[in-house]
Amino acid sequence: MRGFIPALCGALAACAPDIGADIAPPPERLLVACTEPQTWARGTALTQADVEIRWGRDRSALRDCGERHGLLAEWAQGQMGAE
Repeated sequence: MRGFIPALCGALAACAPDIGADIAPPPERLLVACTEPQTWARGTALTQADVEIRWGRDRSALRDCGERHGLLAEWAQGQMGAE
C-alpha cells in the first residue's frame, strides 16, 4: 500500500492538463511596479504649492497604478476565458 499512493499521484499528474502551457505572459507595461508615494520631509515647512504638487504627483501615480492593475486583471480574465 505504501507504493500505491505515489504511483497513483504520478498517474493522475500524467493525465492532468498542462495548465499554463498555452498562456502568454502579460505585456511588460502591465508589470511595472507602482510609484512610491511622495516623501514628506519631517521638520521642514512646506508651502501650499509644495503640498499641492506632491499631492498631485501622488494622485497621478495612484491613477496610473490603478489603471495598470485593472488592465492586468482584464488580461488575466481573458487568459482564463481562452482555455
